[in-house]
Amino acid sequence: MTETVDDRLRRLRTELDGHARIARHLGLDFERPVRSLGDGYPENTVALIGKITERLLKQLWTHHGVVGDPSGKALNDLIKGCRPHIRSTNVVNALTDIQRLRNRSTHDGYDIAEEDGLLAVRRLLDVLEWFTSTGITAITGEAPSLNPLVERKAEFLAGLYTTLGYRLIKRFELSESTVYQLFCRQAGLQVDYVEIILGRSPDELEQLIAATGGELLQTQLPKLTRFLVVDDEPPAGTAPYADGEIRIVAYDRFVERIVDIPAHLATLAPALVPNNAEAVTIAGEVLETDPRTGEMTVTETDDASAILRRLAGSSANILVIGGPGSGKTILLRQLAVGGATPAAHRYRFYLDMSLKGHDEQFADFVTRVLGPYVKVPKNRVFDVFLYLIRAGSVLCVLDAIDEAVQGTSLPAFLDLFADVAQALSAESTVVLSSRYSFLADSPQVRRLLNSSTLISEKLVQQLHAGGIDPLELPRFSVVRLDDVEVHREARVVTVSPLELLLAEQTGRGDGGGLAGEQTGRLAGLVAARVDQVLADSGLAHIGPKLDGLLGAAFLADRSVFTLAEVCTDIGIDCFADGRVTAETFLLAPLFRPAGPDTVAPIHTVFQEFFAARYLRAVAGRDAAFAGGEPFLTEQVRRFLHHLGTDPVAASPQVLPAGTYLVGPSHRLLLRRIEKPVLFDEHPVTVGRYKRFLAAIEQDGCAAFDHPDVPAEHTHEPWAERLRNPDYFTDPRYDDHPVICVSWWSAYAFARFEGKHLPTCVEWEAAARGTDGRLFPWGDNLDLAAVNCADSYSGRPLITYEVWKDEIDRGQLRGSSPTPVSGHPTNVSPFGIRGMAGNVWEWTATVFDEINSAVICGGSYDNPYRAVQTSSKALYRRRGASNAVGFRCVQEIA
Repeated sequence: MTETVDDRLRRLRTELDGHARIARHLGLDFERPVRSLGDGYPENTVALIGKITERLLKQLWTHHGVVGDPSGKALNDLIKGCRPHIRSTNVVNALTDIQRLRNRSTHDGYDIAEEDGLLAVRRLLDVLEWFTSTGITAITGEAPSLNPLVERKAEFLAGLYTTLGYRLIKRFELSESTVYQLFCRQAGLQVDYVEIILGRSPDELEQLIAATGGELLQTQLPKLTRFLVVDDEPPAGTAPYADGEIRIVAYDRFVERIVDIPAHLATLAPALVPNNAEAVTIAGEVLETDPRTGEMTVTETDDASAILRRLAGSSANILVIGGPGSGKTILLRQLAVGGATPAAHRYRFYLDMSLKGHDEQFADFVTRVLGPYVKVPKNRVFDVFLYLIRAGSVLCVLDAIDEAVQGTSLPAFLDLFADVAQALSAESTVVLSSRYSFLADSPQVRRLLNSSTLISEKLVQQLHAGGIDPLELPRFSVVRLDDVEVHREARVVTVSPLELLLAEQTGRGDGGGLAGEQTGRLAGLVAARVDQVLADSGLAHIGPKLDGLLGAAFLADRSVFTLAEVCTDIGIDCFADGRVTAETFLLAPLFRPAGPDTVAPIHTVFQEFFAARYLRAVAGRDAAFAGGEPFLTEQVRRFLHHLGTDPVAASPQVLPAGTYLVGPSHRLLLRRIEKPVLFDEHPVTVGRYKRFLAAIEQDGCAAFDHPDVPAEHTHEPWAERLRNPDYFTDPRYDDHPVICVSWWSAYAFARFEGKHLPTCVEWEAAARGTDGRLFPWGDNLDLAAVNCADSYSGRPLITYEVWKDEIDRGQLRGSSPTPVSGHPTNVSPFGIRGMAGNVWEWTATVFDEINSAVICGGSYDNPYRAVQTSSKALYRRRGASNAVGFRCVQEIA
């Protein structure tokens, strides 16, 4: 039979009567909102519920000593101020619902229905139930008689069971150090009861328990779970009380009855730790941001493990940054398993964010990972996780957080942090890890985590929604990991822990395995380890299949595979005895468990290596491009450049049609060139441009001008802008790049020669080749190959601030363009010269709405790091600069 509104009102009125003590203590009228609803005025009910909620929160505000006077605060501000002290997700949601209904009722045009009024009363009951269950005396009006420490413990246990869906039925304070609580939960026809006696020691309660026969109220309730919770771990062999059903548990171990944290941590795959004792100590530096310049400076250098233990013990949030294989996972797993003192962190969670699906919400990911170890219904796993986080004393490790981001753009990181912000609190410690290219180099992203006034508004809103005051959130301490120094053949070699491990596994630790530059060394060791595993299992022939499965999957942003999928794509030969199981998987040394019957590569660099091998071939690049926007990391690009690509037949200065890797390291892309393009070998010179000026002076320029060229535009160089007034008159500058001409003039010149300007994608592809190199000549730094600011300064200009200081001090005053053939090693794989530094080059890529065009390549007054093949900027089309020139291209039939 359908329940009528009157029936629901009677039931709600009865439930509100159960909180009469709160009403009497705070002078609240719980009957009035129900009566208004019965009289047909739901909008009045919502307004009254809002006022009652305000009164409750003002009392809680005062009780917890929240900064500020609550008397004049609006409901929204009261909720924000009190949320850090309300650890229940359900109560936070209830307060949000009440606020939302209250806001709707105060705006014209929104009708408040009967169901809205019923919902408001129901949500108020959820709030009252929390306060009653947790026994906050300021709300309930009960005289505080418990020892404050015991009272906090009782509140924690009550909140935990309320989070699990229980209701507090009985609560008695038996002494200042002893409290009795009885909880009940009904699910359909099943009713569960939990009885908890919280005291100091078993001896203190022995007489009390014995006198009652083990049942204080003698309620004879069915399905009763009983706990005696004491301060210290009971001695081994302590006999149970009464009929043997009372479980004696230390308070610090009680949560393990619900969350099997030891089992969760025991499942962590063994960390990739070399046996060599030299690799045990990983050095680390604590970085701090200069509030004036935004630069990160080193404030402490020590054993990274000791640094992390110290910071975690002080409840500081931590960001660990380091390159691929730098030991981040080693340190974080050690920290989670036992790196902080129990007094600081009673509960620990380790979450490998690289296994989180990009379309998977953080709550769903936590539920999937922790579900097997949390003895509660699946829909309450995340609630328990958040409750423990917000109750404090939790160490939560979010390893490889940058691998959980779909693309390394700022909005992508912002979305991820808005999602995981639920795991942040003022009491618990969160440790994140990321590759060096993430927060280490991005002031904009760093500000998301430093609690400054520049923090993202979106993240602030998400923190408030999760019950966290951003101003109370500890700032993230940034720890940067350094490579390990090892001694080999009377020399010191700097290597990463992963390289040391791979050298040890492959037997290349004492030879040349640890020699050479980092990318080549790592690629060689990864290749050797793959070859070793394949040879040991008799599967040397499946290498190309691994490229196809793991490489293509990485580019599709997928790193978890079922064993059945491996069998289908690579073959049954990968499993012993023809049985597809984890125990018979012959390639297990290259993988790690990722769940039931699923695996992931043992380390991300292995899959990046396979992705680079997949991209070596023209067919691989074309397939990756056709599959959508592929997932590319800087390490993939490095491996690709080291491995090289299949040769592409092309005439000198011709960019062949094909798929090319473009973009900066944080936003690498594949782009398609549909038709071959012939480039000028050099940028357009002053001498060539003079011939153009002479021709148009005689015949006019109308045949060459762009249709939108501004009226009265002249193609003469902008003389007033020239720093060298003789640049266009002295013949000795005829072999220098043309400068101080606008985009309109560059366009017309190209038409004059029967050519056109290259697009920015064509330009970059021609500069970096098919292997995605950083500079036209490769990845290596070579100041002799380029005309840039570092050459004039005489020292590396590592950061923007250092470069700006050089300009301000006049150190770059003598910098200027040099002849287009002045740096013979500055040549791209296609034989095109001078594409890095000297002068920026106009391209055909324009943004009409801002009347600007893309320029590429950097110039003589830019630092070395800004003259890479991916360097781009926007410059107004009518602009003319001493640092901007151009070159032409033409299509080939």
